[in-house]
Amino acid sequence: MTAVLATDIGRADRSRCAQHRDAELKAWHDLLKSIHGTEWQRRTVCDEWDVADIAGHMIGQAEDVIKPLSFPRRMRKAKKIYPTTPKFDRHMMLQADEHRGTPPDELRSTFDQLWAKATRKILKNPALIRRLSFPVEEYPGFRLDLGYVQDILLARDLWMHRDDICQALGRPFDAGPYGEELIAQVMRDVIDGPFWGDRPAVDVELTGQGGGTYRLGRGEPVGRAAVDAVGYMRTLSGRDDNPVVTGDPAATEAVASCRMPF
Repeated sequence: MTAVLATDIGRADRSRCAQHRDAELKAWHDLLKSIHGTEWQRRTVCDEWDVADIAGHMIGQAEDVIKPLSFPRRMRKAKKIYPTTPKFDRHMMLQADEHRGTPPDELRSTFDQLWAKATRKILKNPALIRRLSFPVEEYPGFRLDLGYVQDILLARDLWMHRDDICQALGRPFDAGPYGEELIAQVMRDVIDGPFWGDRPAVDVELTGQGGGTYRLGRGEPVGRAAVDAVGYMRTLSGRDDNPVVTGDPAATEAVASCRMPF
């Protein structure tokens, strides 16, 4: 199969991103409705979080969209509580902290209500607001604009954390109707940002749900690698440092060692 150049992948527009987000929110509604009893306390791959904590974090994400001032408030508070933790990680930890102990029925209803409001807010945000940007401390000189965060990263966060919960519960993960498009946007970002670095060009075949074949890096590829598509998203996001990658040694090393913010 011919590899798609990651540099040629276009950015999904606002309308398409809204479809991605809406599909994820429907999947989340169904998932949360299906969780019962001690399943809420199952540990996940996200450090010290259980299933309920991930739901609390995602509620916090919606709150930050609806009330933008909650973001700097949490940033200040999180710095005091988790001073040695990276900036965005401690912010997300505080989101989960603030919702810990919420009864399951309230988690479900709050999730649905706040994400409905957050979605409306995202669709109404004017261009001037969407162009606001902020630095990512792990990557000097690299900035994220609000429009990108709300259009691309929030749907990606919903998608990846849904997989975290499915793993914790031992349930199959359905990548959804836009899984391939979400993953293609990740492949675009691997090259568009500073994350691939000086790694050589490779062709990577992502197998399974949401799969495709992509060329990462510039120039002639040093080899070809293959890895499960959803599994590789776990690796890129720092959830799995030991992916099963097969192929040419130089290509497998480049693919397995790359990480990026999710």
